Amino acid sequence: MRDIQTILQTLKPTANVLVIGSAFVDMVINVQEMPQAGADIEGYYRCTTVGGCSFNVADVLNKLHLPFDSYMPVGEGHFANIITEALIDRGYPIYRETDNGDNGWCLSLADASGERTFISMFGIERRLKPNWYEQFDMTRYDYFYVSGYQADGDTGRVILEGLARKRPDAMVVFDPGPRVHFLPRERMEAFYRLGCLMTINAAEALFMTNTQRVEDAALRIHDKTGREVVVTDGGRGAVVVDTHGVRRIAGFPVAVVDTIGSGDAHTGGIIAGMMCNLSIDESTLLANRVASVVTGREGGATAPTLEELLA
Repeated sequence: MRDIQTILQTLKPTANVLVIGSAFVDMVINVQEMPQAGADIEGYYRCTTVGGCSFNVADVLNKLHLPFDSYMPVGEGHFANIITEALIDRGYPIYRETDNGDNGWCLSLADASGERTFISMFGIERRLKPNWYEQFDMTRYDYFYVSGYQADGDTGRVILEGLARKRPDAMVVFDPGPRVHFLPRERMEAFYRLGCLMTINAAEALFMTNTQRVEDAALRIHDKTGREVVVTDGGRGAVVVDTHGVRRIAGFPVAVVDTIGSGDAHTGGIIAGMMCNLSIDESTLLANRVASVVTGREGGATAPTLEELLA
């Protein structure tokens, strides 16, 4: 496997990508520790920023100068206005969907260790309509990104119906995220049948497979999807499984600020590598590097630029 600097110097996109999902407003608050029921703790407001899984993934591709299409619906209201400004600032398309309310927002609590806990108030991103995807020719795309936050309920059904129009050889990169604790088995089975490339963190992978070792969890998911699996494991890097077996790709040292958006950034790095025809190992090394930088920064959508990574 090549080193990270060589990989960064040779990124050349060869595939079309559609990022599906949400732009969200994050209010970041630092706390010493997470409160228990009935507690009264002191928090420190840090910032209000635009994030959301899809926005964070798009941020990685954008900062690496890689082309992509995105569909992050914008509603009507205070948070939609904040998101509109962010989309305009980055040159992303704006898909205004009227009469469906505002966009969602969340309190992002980061404790002294940097671990994040979200309190989410969902909006238009959980009210997708089937006709909203008719404007896209799904056969154009080689890779699709989907988050578990949009995989539940009617929204997940709408996304699956849209993905049914993709080419058989196109790949869905699916990150179930914390919603793995709530997604019904039949919905997860539907994504398994798509043959998704699954990206997920260690705790979530252990929960969804009822196993004790990260490597075993990754193997179990691979058995279900038949595709590559990447399980992030904090400072220990990431575990990769494909038809060649199981291995661990080393991480990069970082002084943790918070983990907000780190998993999304890692998935964005995986997509960046795959769309540039890198191997899954090199894609994971790239993702580890990108995510390490995000973990050392405050809030979501803080991916490093290509120039920063090459410096």
